[in-house]
Amino acid sequence: MKFHSVLLAASAAVFFAAPTFADSNVVPDDQIIVTGSRTPVAAGDIGSAVTILTRDDIERRQVRYVSDLLRTVPGFAVSHAGVVGSQTQVRVRGSEANHVLVLIDGVRANDPASGDEFRWEYLGTSNIERIEIVRGPQSALWGSDAIGGVVHIITRSNNAPGIGGYLESGSQNTFNGALNGSLGGDKWSAGLGIEQLTTDGSNISRTGSEDDDAEMTTASLNVRFTPADSVSLRFDARSVDAYSQYDAVDFFTTGLPADSDVATDTTQHTANLGATLGSDDSRVRHHLSARYFDSDNRNLVDGSEDSSTGSRRVTFGYQADIAVGENMLALALEHEDTQFEQRGAVNFGDPNQDQEMDVTSVIADFQGRSADSVTWLLSARYDNNSDFDDIVTGRTSAAWEVTGNTTLRANIGTGQKAPTFIERFGYFPGQFVGNPDLKPERSVSYDIGLDQRLTDSASIQVAVFKQTVEDEIDGFVFDPSTSLFTAENLDTTSRRNGLEFGARWTASESLDLSMNYTYTDSTENGSSELRRPRHSGNVTVDYNFLDARARLTLAADYGGTRQDVYFPPWPEPSEIVTLDNYWLLDLTAQYQATDAIKLFARASNLLDAEYEQVYGYNTPGRAVYAGAEVGFGE
Repeated sequence: MKFHSVLLAASAAVFFAAPTFADSNVVPDDQIIVTGSRTPVAAGDIGSAVTILTRDDIERRQVRYVSDLLRTVPGFAVSHAGVVGSQTQVRVRGSEANHVLVLIDGVRANDPASGDEFRWEYLGTSNIERIEIVRGPQSALWGSDAIGGVVHIITRSNNAPGIGGYLESGSQNTFNGALNGSLGGDKWSAGLGIEQLTTDGSNISRTGSEDDDAEMTTASLNVRFTPADSVSLRFDARSVDAYSQYDAVDFFTTGLPADSDVATDTTQHTANLGATLGSDDSRVRHHLSARYFDSDNRNLVDGSEDSSTGSRRVTFGYQADIAVGENMLALALEHEDTQFEQRGAVNFGDPNQDQEMDVTSVIADFQGRSADSVTWLLSARYDNNSDFDDIVTGRTSAAWEVTGNTTLRANIGTGQKAPTFIERFGYFPGQFVGNPDLKPERSVSYDIGLDQRLTDSASIQVAVFKQTVEDEIDGFVFDPSTSLFTAENLDTTSRRNGLEFGARWTASESLDLSMNYTYTDSTENGSSELRRPRHSGNVTVDYNFLDARARLTLAADYGGTRQDVYFPPWPEPSEIVTLDNYWLLDLTAQYQATDAIKLFARASNLLDAEYEQVYGYNTPGRAVYAGAEVGFGE
């Protein structure tokens, strides 16, 4: 399907609606989000496609990983390389996995020591209050990594005293538990959360019988202090300690994963210290921030450390929010310093290294309004990078409320993605050598959308998008001088076109139905890009009864066929393979026994589908879990 055909079909669909919706509820136009602009903005005033997942969405599905929720978001494709705890990649609108920027309480959380990808396999749901997703180019606001979109994870923060938690157990000897508490007063609040998951897992490889286990512990802290109406302080911190086994690839016999005693041991820390000077009605408000991220990724073989990568990133920022009549201008200055280290045995080359890069950025973001029905955003960013040429990115976004039930949206923006440390300097004996001469990837993106409320209880949504990427980096280029793979900028243009559709109908006070469908055509030099299904979607049915004390939620996720690459043993050349489509059905049942106690049970992959999202890596079969949740206080 060509992009102009998609555009024509969308333009002819008078009742199509906008790309702004949550898992099962359309986002109200007046709901405020903090990710679509440098200052808070109403969802109805953004031309970009926005999805908001709330704590209610998490509770309704009772899922333990955010990546399981993202399967329900239009434009998102999730690739899981095996069982619980194994590498999980998320691609948005056909982008690369490291083209999606993830923020945790405002802290950039993509890992430079993991190819600038976010480690989705280590993101649990226990202490998350809200997830804001803005699709499309956001580099003008947030810099590198935001070519495909931004996912902002906002953790719980509450000044009312309370405590709660849950315990859950089930298949594969899985245990999951969490405890969250908060307290506070008129001028302060503090919240603490801790979550732990352990599982014996199942076998990742197609052959053998070894189960690959995993465990993860997450702790988070949020503190707020408002000593005066014009002064507010905040501190957020989060730590993850995770361990997971996996099966290494047998390069000599099959070229596929095989039972082996290998594992990864990872720690991650994020922290954000911020201050705001000025009250809500001040003409100028000042924001100061210091943000920190670090990671340590250790690779274990037979229980001993074989190699490791690590990263440290510190960001200092200042922003002034200036009221210009009814409009808002944000001016910001940021400085970011990133360090990367790699350690390993010296074997036909030395992987041991320390690298560093810094970026100083100037950002301007203007929220404007024309009459009462048109709102628009203008954004520009200048990045002065220590290792690359200076780069300017921009975005223009507009929303037009044609009638009370119809809104037209449009967005155009440029994006950039700096080469990763691994692409430039990484060295893996016998496999890969970096290319220090790489230059940043650059993109131009367009999307348009309409939202249409059909009745008070029904609405549908559509968005069409188009993106071109220049200088895309291919990390699997054979280098005849070293007989290893390396990374190179491509001379061709990569193209990503598609359509996102969503609908929601509240049939009654007890029954709510929602669905979404995404068509993605992602190509490089005319060939389909890997691990991106052309067709994907979700249907969710939510039914409550017994005066809403009992609830059943059925989610059906569809993943279409996708291509992957297979590297057989030398000297056979690599080949493109096709992964079959699949349906995943998850069912959750809950009962509110008392005001403080809720019982729940859930079944994942209810039909026990056999499928692969990465070639050669098994995924979990049917699993059943049950538990109880307890909460006291506000």
